Amino acid sequence: MFEQARHIDSLSDCFFYHTMDLPGFGEVRGQWDLRGRFDDYVGGVSLSGKKVLDVGTATGFLSFEAEKRLAGRVLSFDLSDARQFRCLPFKDKLYYRDHERWAEQYRAEIEQWKNAYWLCHRLLDSRAEVFYGDIYDLPPELGQFDVAIVGSVLEHLSDPISALASITRLTKETVIVVTPLLEVEDRMARFHGSANHPENDFTWWIYSTGLYREVFKMLGFSIVQVTNSEYYYHYGERLEKRSTIVVARD
Repeated sequence: MFEQARHIDSLSDCFFYHTMDLPGFGEVRGQWDLRGRFDDYVGGVSLSGKKVLDVGTATGFLSFEAEKRLAGRVLSFDLSDARQFRCLPFKDKLYYRDHERWAEQYRAEIEQWKNAYWLCHRLLDSRAEVFYGDIYDLPPELGQFDVAIVGSVLEHLSDPISALASITRLTKETVIVVTPLLEVEDRMARFHGSANHPENDFTWWIYSTGLYREVFKMLGFSIVQVTNSEYYYHYGERLEKRSTIVVARD
């Protein structure tokens, strides 16, 4: 059920979400530069000897850094089909007007994302396994993991709670969520979309600490730590604040 490795040689076949340092290529710029910030990003959680699930792996930076920290097993997960991604429905955009045509175009972009992962996987001598599927229906056959890393994923989903339910079914100990956060204990969500900004069609919700606390309690976890850091967003040439929520199974 795991993906066979692709042999990718050319950067022109790739789209990089993460900025990477690659043998033979040097620095390859992506949208986000997390280099040197991994420990902050995962809230200082030790991964040594742990089975790690990297949800929404994109270019794979988090998977490969987990390997460097002696994780026992790493599984990189990403979506299997462009149709699984849900954008906000702006009436003048292709996603709304002609969904099949949009899916065909987006599928080509997703393949470039996957190519970037596989290029890095080979050049970094990674042993990480890869599974492409549906975040809302992760199969139990993938096995159980000690730690799930959910890095900058939930805000891009129309239904983050169902995604967390799917992820936590496979997680024995710790979930690490990195996301924008409303730092209040009221159980609330802020809708991020704006009718005046159709260019921002990929971020749905920002949840509060209190909402995450309640949802994780439903799922049998408790928040043990929330930290905040800024990370460099190459695409916008600016620092962006993100919160890291670490939860442990009760």
